[in-house]
Amino acid sequence: MDIKDKVVLVTGASSGIGRATAELFIRKGATVVLAARSLEEVKELAVKMPDTLAVAVDMTKPQEIQQMVQETQAFYGRIDVLINNAGQELNTSMETINVDNFARLMTSDIYGPLVAMQTTIPLMKQQGGGAIVNISSGVFQTAQSTSLQAASAKSVLNMISLNTRTEYIDQGISVSLVYPQEPEADVQKPTNRRTVTHTKRQADMPKLDSPEAIAAKIVDPIENGIAVDFL
Repeated sequence: MDIKDKVVLVTGASSGIGRATAELFIRKGATVVLAARSLEEVKELAVKMPDTLAVAVDMTKPQEIQQMVQETQAFYGRIDVLINNAGQELNTSMETINVDNFARLMTSDIYGPLVAMQTTIPLMKQQGGGAIVNISSGVFQTAQSTSLQAASAKSVLNMISLNTRTEYIDQGISVSLVYPQEPEADVQKPTNRRTVTHTKRQADMPKLDSPEAIAAKIVDPIENGIAVDFL
């Protein structure tokens, strides 16, 4: 897909990966919708990014997600690309997991993207195609002692994404995954390396990715139809 002149909806757009992704798509000539929990933050960002639309959304609330998609459709008449980037962080050991917090993580990182896809795909089918990129995580590839919650959520998101891709690829809708490595502050070392299997030595761990590097990698599945892109 040629990104120029396409309408791109980015969740979690107020900072980090989302902001870097929005800025990159704008440089490539796309029209970008900036979606985040704080409307004030994305409104301030929209001032710095001409011809963008700022939309408030809490990815734990299906009605707000549906409203985000509907508002984008009403304003621009189409949605060519959906970037499911927004998510939550929760890093604790097995014994200290708070079930309510874990449920909120699952809601934002699994159900949120699911509802966004369910609401967007019918529009993409009507317009003849589109692209969806779900942002996974490098923690899925490790067995760190404090990555259980994030890895569990992303594992489910990964399977939803790949199965949805199979279902809709023949209808011109490409669903892809990008696996960035976690920001340095979010990477937790295993408490006991002798008892944690499949965990690499620190010297062997992949280099951590900047938001700009991740944003650049997000472009690949859209332009080239790649199913999974590792950084």
